[in-house]
Amino acid sequence: MTTNETAQQNAPVSELEKRNIRRMSGEESNRISRECLRTALMQLLSEKDFQKISVTELAQRAGVSRATFYRNYSDKEALLREIGETAALEIQSFLRATRTPEDVYQSALGLFRKIKENERVTKNMVSFRISLSAVLAIPPLAEQEEPPADAAAHYWHLAVEGAVMNIIRDWMVNGMQQSPEEMARVCASLASEVRTWLAG
Repeated sequence: MTTNETAQQNAPVSELEKRNIRRMSGEESNRISRECLRTALMQLLSEKDFQKISVTELAQRAGVSRATFYRNYSDKEALLREIGETAALEIQSFLRATRTPEDVYQSALGLFRKIKENERVTKNMVSFRISLSAVLAIPPLAEQEEPPADAAAHYWHLAVEGAVMNIIRDWMVNGMQQSPEEMARVCASLASEVRTWLAG
């Protein structure tokens, strides 16, 4: 076996190759390429700082060309921003089901655990700051949907969502020193106090 053949065998499998799909044209091809690029960036962020990741390395890990990268993103910052926006929407999907302080505890616990499990990636995103601004730019759920008939429930949900978003941001910026369980308890306690205040 030649040196080149050995190197090819040992080369990491790209995200595109893992999906084992034929290349498509148009919108579907771009969607798949974007998925591969997002996954590749998340993997690379777990290995090194964002500033040290090149577009070439990112494209290679994703299994796409540089031209494909630039067809989908203006720069790597735009890709990171998209990941941040997706994370913000995931946070909102957790909060969507919250109707009681108990719901808040379980939802918040899941959120804080997920963030903590991806601590290196999260710290890279925090240090770059783009993703945090993306989180704050997402409109509250209460502005995206029909408000509930009960005004108090509407404002409780809005208050809890805003508070949890800000608590998550502060926890991330300050190094995630408290446990996910402790942070979930803080969120649930706050939700209970807001409900009491609105009822009073």
